[in-house]
Amino acid sequence: MDKIVEISGLSKAYTQGHEQILVLENLDFSISKGEFISIVGPSGSGKSTFLNIIGLLDDVYSGEIKLFGKRLEDLDEAEKAVLRLRNIGFVFQFDSLLPEFTVLENIEMPARVLGGSVPGSGLDLLKRFGLEVIAHKFPMEISGGEKQRAAMLRALRNTPALLIADEPTGNLDRHNSGIILDDLKRAAAAGTAVLMVTHNEEAARRADRMLRMAGGRLEKLGAV
Repeated sequence: MDKIVEISGLSKAYTQGHEQILVLENLDFSISKGEFISIVGPSGSGKSTFLNIIGLLDDVYSGEIKLFGKRLEDLDEAEKAVLRLRNIGFVFQFDSLLPEFTVLENIEMPARVLGGSVPGSGLDLLKRFGLEVIAHKFPMEISGGEKQRAAMLRALRNTPALLIADEPTGNLDRHNSGIILDDLKRAAAAGTAVLMVTHNEEAARRADRMLRMAGGRLEKLGAV
């Protein structure tokens, strides 16, 4: 499988007063096309910091990172912004749908930012995931589970090579969590690399590989 992310010797520290707080320490990681990896760990273990670095939202670190075959050290900020918009989708614990737009309009937002140059349509995505019935409803008219699924489709609209999911089931009941995890597995089966962090080990076991973040390092928990 093609490597989507390749990380070697990643470290990240924050300055607190006169003290350096090490969050990530000499971390190695990779994820390939079509792979679904989950990372578990307690709050403060560095999971979200790790995602922010991979998602090009934090560029203060040491080590080497390659995304989609490109060394981040070789890219300027404008190039990183384009790379993030075209190749990375984000799903968070809260859906953040814009209430004044329909579900379909929300899903189409990433394509509009790129000038409408992205093949396919949001309606195609809704049909593929069996959600076309909510296409023309507003967020306030649909359930919490449907909102989160719509947010995931918005993240998939530009056909990203990498989908980053930060606690995507954290605000859902068990039934709706299961549906979101099925959707993530479906996205991976279609070729998207899916990287999810979660507190929920039951959810994490749905991935192809499960890792644990502890002490700034990743511990392999094996295939699941």
